[in-house]
Amino acid sequence: MFGTRFTKAVLGAAVVGTLSLGLAACSSSGSDGSKGDGASSSAAKGGKRSIETAFGTVEVPAEAKRVVALGDTALDTAISVGVTPVGTSSSRGGTTAPAYLKADGIPLVATVKEPNIEAILKATPDLILASSGIEKSQYDQLAAVAPTVVPKAGNWREVATAHGDALGHKDDVTGKLDALDKRAAKAGEGKTGSAVVMRWMPNGPIVMNTTNMPGDLLKKAGAGTVPIADELGKQPHSDPLSMENLNRADADRIFVATLNAEGEKALETARHQPAFMRLKAAVTDHAVGVDGQVWSSSSGPIAAEKVVADIEKAFATP
Repeated sequence: MFGTRFTKAVLGAAVVGTLSLGLAACSSSGSDGSKGDGASSSAAKGGKRSIETAFGTVEVPAEAKRVVALGDTALDTAISVGVTPVGTSSSRGGTTAPAYLKADGIPLVATVKEPNIEAILKATPDLILASSGIEKSQYDQLAAVAPTVVPKAGNWREVATAHGDALGHKDDVTGKLDALDKRAAKAGEGKTGSAVVMRWMPNGPIVMNTTNMPGDLLKKAGAGTVPIADELGKQPHSDPLSMENLNRADADRIFVATLNAEGEKALETARHQPAFMRLKAAVTDHAVGVDGQVWSSSSGPIAAEKVVADIEKAFATP
């Protein structure tokens, strides 16, 4: 976190520089959780629209020109509707934006854990898209720079749709996700059996929650689930499993990822473990390596499309 003295100094510089991002206009009208005037999402007035967020009602530009997208899902959603952000954050476990988005030209203004307020100020955004679950103190810093949209806690679709709404493309995002649901359902026609998404980590494999984007799309394809993935509540994944407990992740199909794109390498590592090779999916050759930046970190429309393409390929295997 940035210290108070540093934050005040940076914000003071922003005022002197006349960034056209006046604090009264930029911060949310209900950052304490109040509902403002009750305006619904996409209700336009005076070139602005009111968006309901995790921190109350926020007025955003009717058509944002300079967007900072913090987090894989925010960046993914922006790019999916044709918006190229002027700043973004590095991917989880990486030092660049997610490789699958081909966003090398977008300046990095944050890490996964923390925004660089000075870099964000230099980007002069008129809208900031942030990840769900950020701390109130971080939100306050961002909202002092530009209108900041933090989606309310919800499922992955609601988060992506909230970012799309802030950009004025809610219907586009909804349409893309509906089309992907249909593709997933078609991929699973006539197929039976269970599926699990596993991230193979140095300290032990973990099982991803079935409510995450890949798990949800696998269910749309008709795949059954395993108890360990169903019983995680709001946890995104299980605790690391020992080899003795790996049978808790036994499923007819296993999608193996890691934190980066090297899913095939992670799968090859897993195949050196006798416990893994005893799992049904390993025995029947229905274990596949997948891009972890897509399958275990993001949940935007572009990532969802890549997951569906992987499901189509995997389910086409007899």
